[in-house]
Amino acid sequence: MKNLSVLVVLTIISLLGAGCEESTPSTPNPSTPNIEMSLTSDFSTNLFMTIISQEPEDKNVIISPSSVSSVIQMILQGADGNTADELANALANGESKDDILQSAKEFNTWLNSRNGHAVIELSNAAFYDEKRLNLLPQYEQDLVSNFNATILSQDFSNEEQSLNAINGWVSDKTKTRIPTILDNIASDEVMFLVNALYLKADWKDGFVEQSTRDRDFTLQSSEVVQTPTLFADRTFSTYTDNELVAVELPYKGEEISMFLIKPQSGDVNELIANFDYDTFKAVKEGLAQKRLMFTMPKFTVEYKNETIKDALRVLGIEDMFTSGADLSKMAEQNNVAISRVVHKTFMTVDERGTEGAAVTAAGAVLTSLPPQVDFNSPYIFVLADNKADNILFIGRISDPR
Repeated sequence: MKNLSVLVVLTIISLLGAGCEESTPSTPNPSTPNIEMSLTSDFSTNLFMTIISQEPEDKNVIISPSSVSSVIQMILQGADGNTADELANALANGESKDDILQSAKEFNTWLNSRNGHAVIELSNAAFYDEKRLNLLPQYEQDLVSNFNATILSQDFSNEEQSLNAINGWVSDKTKTRIPTILDNIASDEVMFLVNALYLKADWKDGFVEQSTRDRDFTLQSSEVVQTPTLFADRTFSTYTDNELVAVELPYKGEEISMFLIKPQSGDVNELIANFDYDTFKAVKEGLAQKRLMFTMPKFTVEYKNETIKDALRVLGIEDMFTSGADLSKMAEQNNVAISRVVHKTFMTVDERGTEGAAVTAAGAVLTSLPPQVDFNSPYIFVLADNKADNILFIGRISDPR
């Protein structure tokens, strides 16, 4: 019997350091869920390292482990047997399916009820062909209750109408920053699990636009290019060891932070090859306040990956892509498998924050210049939710132009 295929689509939009017109006043958040870090942390860095190893060394790469893990949890909800075991082990080795799904429910409930300066919106949907797939009522109920998902039936034989519905949903959830994600529906595809993560946040301490100017950035090839670069002379939280230098850039409300990480010397890809969650945890725990002369390039990056399936296979997720997939908790049909995974991100970083236009250098007389930290060659960034200890984005900036 020919397999029926489910396509997983992940769309992410992040506007960082942008204006605050969509932000809400800071109010106390609902209590943060007690989510075990092991549920996402190792998966986040392992996925990043695997994807980086499959991309050209000079390519900008930005992924959202939160988005990927959210959709895999939606698949886990409908999986059983060895397929479920593989998914659970990749997400959180040693944790049960029930524990992972309970943590996912707590995280989604908290995320969708939180208030704060940062706008973080995680949206999930299932578009399915009502003529060829019979979703189990319990699976539909679980998607709604655990993932706040929207369930939408379509007639995939009308490809144009179905694509308009899916792309329209994506465009709406990403505030039109990602207007389309799909351009075709394969003949064997009967459902699309779609996740969209939208994030907009202002720097806690912005950067003076008048201080931005073109500065040197050394590419992986050793070519030196000019690119608009932010500058600040102030106190930062920073970490240094024999291998790397890291600087934290918090966003307003300090609910989320971006951590810029670069090697002390040598190739950023060698740093990435050994970058795991323990490394990131050491950075966070070892931060110390220090005055720095700091530079980082502005950038706008779009990234699309249609071969994440290959990375997931490396991480031990194989069954769900084969005819042996056990997705018996998802639909009445017993020949359902995952066909492909599409991941698309958009991110922009600039000077502006709520107080950005008013930031000026302190008027103190210097007896000596502070240390200078320049992110003027390829580096890693990690954008982490400090409340739930979740890695929202992780990436490599190879060319910020």
